[in-house]
Amino acid sequence: MPNYVEMLRLHEAGFSLRQIAKLVSSGRNTVTRTVNIAQEKELSYEEIAQWSSEELENMFKPDKDKKDQPVSYYVMPDYKQLAKELAKPGVTMQLLWEEYAQECRLNNKIYYKLTQFKKHFNDYLYKNSFSHVLHHKAGEQVQVDWTGKRPQWIDPMTGEIIKGELFIGTLPFSGYTYAQACIDQKMPRWIEAHINMFEYFQGVPTLLTPDNLRTGVTKNTKTQLLLNPTYEDMANHYQTIIVPTRVARPKDKAAVENHVKHLTTHIIARMRNYQCFSIDEYNQYLLKLLDEFNAKPFQKKEGSRLQMFKEFEQEALKELPTYSYEVCEFKEAKVYTNSHITLNKHYYSVPYQYIGEKVTLKIYSTSVKIYHNQQLLCEHATVGTRPGAYSTNEDHLPEESKHFGKWNSTRYLEWARRIGPNVHIVISRMFDQGPEQQYYRRVHAILKMADTYSDQRLDKACHYALERSTHPNFKLIKQLIESSITQSDSNTSTQNEQSYLRGADYYDQFNRKN
Repeated sequence: MPNYVEMLRLHEAGFSLRQIAKLVSSGRNTVTRTVNIAQEKELSYEEIAQWSSEELENMFKPDKDKKDQPVSYYVMPDYKQLAKELAKPGVTMQLLWEEYAQECRLNNKIYYKLTQFKKHFNDYLYKNSFSHVLHHKAGEQVQVDWTGKRPQWIDPMTGEIIKGELFIGTLPFSGYTYAQACIDQKMPRWIEAHINMFEYFQGVPTLLTPDNLRTGVTKNTKTQLLLNPTYEDMANHYQTIIVPTRVARPKDKAAVENHVKHLTTHIIARMRNYQCFSIDEYNQYLLKLLDEFNAKPFQKKEGSRLQMFKEFEQEALKELPTYSYEVCEFKEAKVYTNSHITLNKHYYSVPYQYIGEKVTLKIYSTSVKIYHNQQLLCEHATVGTRPGAYSTNEDHLPEESKHFGKWNSTRYLEWARRIGPNVHIVISRMFDQGPEQQYYRRVHAILKMADTYSDQRLDKACHYALERSTHPNFKLIKQLIESSITQSDSNTSTQNEQSYLRGADYYDQFNRKN
């Protein structure tokens, strides 16, 4: 048997093939073939020096029948199981080879080098139609979008054909797809479709990839990504990350675009034969056809989308949260000096420590949550509220307003006294009606009228307002100050002024009579 070990030792020492052939007394062709095989298999002198004569013979002895076949002393990896592992997020061929090599070392077995491992692995994947695992990871991503084809149903009352919008979400790894008809493309329907999609998948992928449509992405440039706050809040609830497609990069959403085409043929075209009289009825038929679409066998490989999903992808998805996301809307507001914010013309109290601060409102269908720098401050029910009224938690108000903040009843009353006695009476009666914080804004608005119309005209307006109501409001005073009765010469005599300026005793007497 030729001395294969010595041939490799001399080659690594820098001897030429001619010199090696002379030193080991073998033909040049034999030396050349031995060196070539060692280089192709990434074998070193140190490695083969441990082999037995039989192993060396099997590796280097010419045998046409053994051409292109792996030699028997190498441990062949279980590529079927490794294909499942490769499909999982974060798993690479490098990692699988390292685990395979480590196991072989522990069992004193010979393993393939990385190059040969990858070659045999790729051959297996393409031969068995698993090439998709090279491009996608199971459970890693779902691509979502609205389709161009619009679903339609019939209004049972008018017979009118109503056209809606079709939402679609696809798991690129298995091709498993969800679809739903919606009445429009607005945010509540967009969020609702996502919630139903996660429930259909019975899990949540790591990444959520929408197109750059306004309902999901506010701004997407090379330097800035600004997501719709409701969409981002929904993603946080399901612990998934929104990664929109790049602008003008159609390949980023190739999977969903491809499935839109197939869905159009399989579902939308078939649905033309159904007469649906509501969107719910349409979605019931749609779900049946969707299940058929996912279970339909592949044309060019074994299995189906459903089979691929069940076998590889379902276990890779994250678990659903304990409760579904509740659709909400976000707004910003400023806390007024009366410790309240306004929403739909109704006032809701906020802890007085945040007066003057901007807060975030998280608005649900029956309640509103108020946050400051992502810290929840309070929550109020919104059902049954009416414009102009107050929802006040007494704990949110300072114990004594005069000791807190820049504005309080003491300061407002002093301001009113400087304008005129009738103004002071009106403001005093406002504060007597309830928690003074509720009246700060109205009082402030009344007193600011003096800047526009003068102190005398405002005091006249309050005088006439008190004759009409014991507790005049802003609207009445505004009407009177703009009317002709307050537009007389402000330099009238003191006697004339005394005829309409009445003191507090007069009105106290009036109140006792009533």
